[in-house]
Amino acid sequence: MKMNRRESIAVIAAASAVVAASPLDGLVGYASPASAPRVKVGTKIELDRTGRLSFAYPTAAQPAEAVQLADGRIVAYSRICTHMGCPVDYRPKEQSFVCPCHQSRFSARAKGRVLDGPAPRRLPEIALEVDARGDIYAVGISAPPFGAAETVRAVEAIYREVAP
Repeated sequence: MKMNRRESIAVIAAASAVVAASPLDGLVGYASPASAPRVKVGTKIELDRTGRLSFAYPTAAQPAEAVQLADGRIVAYSRICTHMGCPVDYRPKEQSFVCPCHQSRFSARAKGRVLDGPAPRRLPEIALEVDARGDIYAVGISAPPFGAAETVRAVEAIYREVAP
């Protein structure tokens, strides 16, 4: 199947619109409790000492980070930028994640909301639980991380609809 330039641009535009207007964006509990893995992130003692805990979630190939905010809240996000999939870095003084590739900036205080840059949607937020011993677990995610199979399937579905 061969497409001309106009058709190719239409496919790219449609795929971008789906990612930008994703109905999953910002919905806590994207991964249902039955299907969401429960992964130990670390301990409250480790987090108090370092201010952050790096881990992988929801799969071993998807980096994530839990951070302790200035107000004491513990939050966690995917470390994969929603623009082009570069790994974001946490900046504790700003309480934000920054993408070194295209300078998208995401708020750690406001559910991963895009503050600057070309990113089309917020960072997926990871739901955390802290047990009585102080162990911290990741238990769900608000949206599929960039490049996850769900995102790829959505873009492929648009391509099938637009392609001749």
